[in-house]
Amino acid sequence: MEPTKNRDFIFRLLKKSRYLKNIADPKIYKLAQISQFQKLGKGQTLLRQNEKNQEVYILLKGSVCVSIDKEHIYTLCRAGDVFGEMSVITGAPSNATVTADKDIDLIRIPSVTLRDIHGNKEHELHSAFYQWFSNILADKLSKTSEKAKQFETVNRQLQWDLADAKSVQDRIFSSHTHPIQILPLTMKCEFSNILGGDLYAVFPVDETCYGILIGDVAGHGTGACLISMMVLNLFMTVSSRIHSSQKVMEAVNKTSLHFMHQGKFVTAFYGIYDTKTNTITYTNAGHHPALVLRAGHVHVLTPTSGIPIGILDNTAAEYTENKFLLQTDDRLILFTDAVFEDPKPSNGFQGIVDHIRHFHQASSQQLVETLYELSMKTTHNQLRDDFTLMIFQQK
Repeated sequence: MEPTKNRDFIFRLLKKSRYLKNIADPKIYKLAQISQFQKLGKGQTLLRQNEKNQEVYILLKGSVCVSIDKEHIYTLCRAGDVFGEMSVITGAPSNATVTADKDIDLIRIPSVTLRDIHGNKEHELHSAFYQWFSNILADKLSKTSEKAKQFETVNRQLQWDLADAKSVQDRIFSSHTHPIQILPLTMKCEFSNILGGDLYAVFPVDETCYGILIGDVAGHGTGACLISMMVLNLFMTVSSRIHSSQKVMEAVNKTSLHFMHQGKFVTAFYGIYDTKTNTITYTNAGHHPALVLRAGHVHVLTPTSGIPIGILDNTAAEYTENKFLLQTDDRLILFTDAVFEDPKPSNGFQGIVDHIRHFHQASSQQLVETLYELSMKTTHNQLRDDFTLMIFQQK
């Protein structure tokens, strides 16, 4: 196509652009003189993230995919859509990668030419340049505002749904926390997010025995909550027919391997408390040791072998069980990571042991509150992990 005919062709295309509709024809024609028409095939990359942008593009036909860090963000498919323009004003590299996901027709304008116009107030296209870019910016801000309103509505609905889910989760835990007359429980559970990955339960397994469970799912939020509910249901189901903490843990581990996501696992302490003998038979699956406060001394229950639930089959997990006899006024203390995770090396698990020893004369309720306050203090009043603390006192 001859140069003059080519300019006339591009001029007619530019005239159709919604962003140039209020700009005088002579200036659009001048813009056409520095523009090129081009056809590109599917898969062609026009802009690359973090690279200098050489041209501004006006889409005429087809569509392009905009991605950031290889994640698809949105698609441009309207005739007249512009991309690559922001780097002309900012001088910064492109913040996204733009690739044709269909065959496309477009107009390309060298960004160096537009920068010259941008930086020269005397240039005949300077005012047209700013009018053009103002129209583009106003349109994009309008769409951003619409998306923000949509997001606000969706986010509000999500918050309502999460609040409902939180209420359901709380009711499930409450319904599975049965009182033991001779081993009353004092506890506190706070999640770092709306939904949590900690789990706990106290439930009868026969006429004289109760199952005592505490666990911690790796991670937080909705995914961890769903896993905690599934694992809790497994313990409740299996414990009704198996009266061995080791066998229960093996059965739960075996089943959980079918639904546990890669990288997820659950640490757990499960004990069977016999009200006739005051003995607890327990198995620890990668959870930190339970404590017993007795006459001012803190005893760390002997760990059992066994790795967290949901990682390996039972041949490799090798769960075992131990027994411990609770005496009158003994306090059995179970907790999850947030109770002792402290950035200071001098604290941590041993710090909690020392704290319990120091406050051994406090009531169970006072002990729960002081441990929670200690955890909040060390994390600047913002829980980094779910906090669950259970203190049982033998009568």
